[in-house]
Amino acid sequence: MCIRLTKKITALLLAVLLLALAAAPAYAAEGFTFNWDSGDERDSTEPHCKSLFMLNLDTDTVVYTLNPDEQLPPASMTKIMSYIVAYENIPDIENAQITVSQKVEDDLLGTESSLAGVSVGEQLTGYDLLNLMMVPSGNDAALVLMYYVDELYAAGRITPQNAPDPEDPAAPADTAATPPPTAQTEYGETIDYSESSYFVRMMNEKAKELGCKNTHFSNPHGLHKENHYTTARDMATITKYAMTLPNFSEITRQQRYEKPPTNMDPDGQTVFNTNKMLANHGDEYGNNYFYTYANGVKTGSHDQAGFCLTASANYSGYTYIVVAMGDMEGYAQNVHNEMRDAATLFRWAFTNLGKKTITTQGDVLSSVKLEYAYQKDELLLAADRNVSVMLPNSVDASSIIVTVDKPESVQAPVRKGEEIGTATLSYADEVVATVPLVAAESVARSDLIAGWEQGRSLLTAPWFIAVMAVIGGLIVVYLILVVFYKRKQRLLRRVRKFRDL
Repeated sequence: MCIRLTKKITALLLAVLLLALAAAPAYAAEGFTFNWDSGDERDSTEPHCKSLFMLNLDTDTVVYTLNPDEQLPPASMTKIMSYIVAYENIPDIENAQITVSQKVEDDLLGTESSLAGVSVGEQLTGYDLLNLMMVPSGNDAALVLMYYVDELYAAGRITPQNAPDPEDPAAPADTAATPPPTAQTEYGETIDYSESSYFVRMMNEKAKELGCKNTHFSNPHGLHKENHYTTARDMATITKYAMTLPNFSEITRQQRYEKPPTNMDPDGQTVFNTNKMLANHGDEYGNNYFYTYANGVKTGSHDQAGFCLTASANYSGYTYIVVAMGDMEGYAQNVHNEMRDAATLFRWAFTNLGKKTITTQGDVLSSVKLEYAYQKDELLLAADRNVSVMLPNSVDASSIIVTVDKPESVQAPVRKGEEIGTATLSYADEVVATVPLVAAESVARSDLIAGWEQGRSLLTAPWFIAVMAVIGGLIVVYLILVVFYKRKQRLLRRVRKFRDL
C-alpha cells in the first residue's frame, strides 16, 4: 500500500514539474540569449512587451525573439502595410491630387482616434497623405488613401496582377469591381472593410505574397477589430519590404512634417511624429525616450493592443528592426515601455553582436560519392557564395556546426558550379544560414566505366536477379517435364513392343 501511495505522489510531482516547465517563459527560443538584467541603469531587468522580434537587415539574421508568432492587434503599425498598398497602387503618388471625401469623416465619427486634421473637400497630394498617415499617425489620412485607391479600381484604372483576362469567356467575373456597400455600424464602432474595400483586400494579398502566415487586416488604420491581427515576425517582414520603397524611410524618420498650404488650410500646419525615440526632449510627464541611433518606423496603441512599436536603428554600419507588441502595463500608466524595450535591445545588439563571415565562396564543406568517372570516386562540394551572419562578438566562426544535405552519389559528367546539395550552418542549436553546395570541379564521364558499372548494376539489381530466378525456375521445370516426357515415351515404346510379341 505504501509503495503504491509513493508512486502516486511521485507521478503527481512530475506532472506539476512538467506543467511548470511548460508555463515558464522562453525569452530566447530563437536568436541569441540576452540577459535583460544587464546592469545598465537605462535598461529594464525584464521585457515589458508580450512579443518581441529583432532582425539584423544587413545579414537577415534573427537575433532575438519573444513569442514572435503570437497573434496580437498591431494598432497603427497597420499603416506600414497601408503605405505599401498605397504606393504600389496609386499612379505617380507623389503628385496625385486627392480630395478628402465625406465618408472619411463619417467612418471615424465617435472613434476618438488619432487624426492628422484633414478636412472634407481638402485637396492634398498623395505624398502629403503618406506623411500625414505615417508621422502623426492620421487615421483620416489612411482612409483617404483607401477610398482613393478603391475609386481608381472601380473606375478600371487599377488592374491587379492576378486579374482574369476580360477577353477570356471562361474567366470568372471580378465581383470586387463594384464593392458591396459598407456595413452599417453603431456610432463610434470600427468598420470592417475587408470585404468591401479593394485596398484592404490588397493589404491581405500583399501580406500573403510576403510570406506572412499569421496576419489579417480589416482596415487601413489599425483601429481594433477582432479579425485584425498580426505577429511581431510578420510585422518585421512587412517593414523590411516597406523600407525598400521610395520615401518610406525618409518619411518615417522625420521628427515633424510641415504640411503645405491647401485649399482648406491656407497656412498649412506642422505635425509631429508619434515615435518619441526620435525627439530628444521629455514628454508632458518628464519621460525622455530618445535613442540617438533610432531612425523610424511606426508606433501604435489602443486599449486592446497596449503600446506597440516597430523601430529601426543604424549604428556603425549595422541596421536593425525591433518589433515590440503588447505593452499593456506601460499603456495603463502612459509610460512607453515598448520604446525602452527597443532601446535596450538596440544597445545590446550594437555593443555585443558583429558580422562574421562563416564561409566563403569556394570553401569545401563536404564531398559525395562519384560514379562513372575515370580514377576518381569522390566529388568535392563547395559553398557557392560568401555567408555572413550576426554573431556574439565572443563567438569564433569555428564554433559553427555544418550539417550537409546531399545525395548518396552523383554520376559524371558533372559541371563545376552545378548545385548538388545544401549546407545548414548552426550555432547554439539555432540555424543561422543555409548555403547551396556546388561541384568544386568539372568531371568528365568515362563511357567504358559507365558501361561496366551499368552492366554490373544490371547484373546485381534485385529486379534482374528476380527475373533471372524466375527464368531459371522455368528452365528447371521445363527440364523436369522433358525428363518425365522421355520416360513416358520409353514406357510407351516398351508396351508397343510387348504387344507386337
